[in-house]
Amino acid sequence: MMRIIAGTARGTHLSVPSRGTRPTQDRVREAVFSALQARGAVENACVLDLFAGSGAYGFETLSRGALSLDLVDQSQEAAKAIRKNLAANPVFKEAKLYVQPALAFLASRWVGANPNPQWELVFIDPPYAMENAEILKTLSNLHPLCDPDAWIVVERSARDEAPEWDREFWEEQSQKLYGESIIYYLRPALKDTPENAANLQEEK
Repeated sequence: MMRIIAGTARGTHLSVPSRGTRPTQDRVREAVFSALQARGAVENACVLDLFAGSGAYGFETLSRGALSLDLVDQSQEAAKAIRKNLAANPVFKEAKLYVQPALAFLASRWVGANPNPQWELVFIDPPYAMENAEILKTLSNLHPLCDPDAWIVVERSARDEAPEWDREFWEEQSQKLYGESIIYYLRPALKDTPENAANLQEEK
């Protein structure tokens, strides 16, 4: 059984799906949140946890002051565990669960021709067996739905080839190896617009 590491729900135990998922170790989550909080990426953030599994990444953000949380997983086993976890602490009650594939969920977040909403922190922790091509497609669909200053955390197997991010849309800020896992930190690429050019000029 997993637990919340820090914040108002610290120590709360989380149920884990009986099969089909690979829970992130506490030490890895602790390191990830240390990095994110140092960047001010968690408090008051609108959070999306794709391929949520137990929802541990997402629930940890609520414990640490995130504003809202959307949890997405197509697995019924994962959904069962997440529903138990929603009731494990009052801090978690505002989280929303969507039992559907990640790509279908992202497609549903468009209102007419406009994306909605804009998440500020996103976790992408799919099964290690998932091909990089599918992860890149997920990121492509995610991009217009993110805040321009969003942080994207992608967890992959350290044995897998690193994904080739679409540099037109994503910038890899850093990566960190933890045993069998590697964590990538991405942000939306800064667009080469007159407004951004002016901002860069002001900074010089």
